[in-house]
Amino acid sequence: MAKKGKVTAMTVEKNAPIDVDGKLEQRQKLAADLKKKLEDFEKELETKQYLVEGQLEIAKKLHLFIYYRAEWKFSESLGIIETAKQIDAIRDSIEKGKTKEVMLSHLALEAFYYFLSKLTGKGLESATEHVQLLKPIADALGRAKQDKDKKDQMVKDLGTIESAIDTGSVSDIEETLIAEIEAETAQ
Repeated sequence: MAKKGKVTAMTVEKNAPIDVDGKLEQRQKLAADLKKKLEDFEKELETKQYLVEGQLEIAKKLHLFIYYRAEWKFSESLGIIETAKQIDAIRDSIEKGKTKEVMLSHLALEAFYYFLSKLTGKGLESATEHVQLLKPIADALGRAKQDKDKKDQMVKDLGTIESAIDTGSVSDIEETLIAEIEAETAQ
């Protein structure tokens, strides 16, 4: 027969971190450091520009493409207008000697790549012209994608650390990952 009793006072703190292995404070500091690093990196990416090889020649080709050859539907017209403004400003800067390079934001690279991907043509001449535009844009977009992947990994790592803090359960795999993140963050 089970004893019957009365629970008089019991408090459970919801969402309180659990320190199962004595490393809670270390994890909290790591999470704060990683969160700060992530915020700084996101701010940097908002204004980061990526080099498109080709200088004035590519600026002129991109200008002609966006003005006369880029196909659009419905609200894609807004992308054409914004991208045209950006390439015009860059082209003017190069022609006035203020800069020598074509530098585009991640969003502008995505737009150019998108509109280039819709382009069709016939024969070797149009294929060659297309590749002369596509390759430098794809290369720059590849560098932008590396930054995006880095940001995504930082978000994932932060989630892993926060989960370990919140649940208090740390598997061997998580422990190894947290050690790797800590080593990376220290750099």
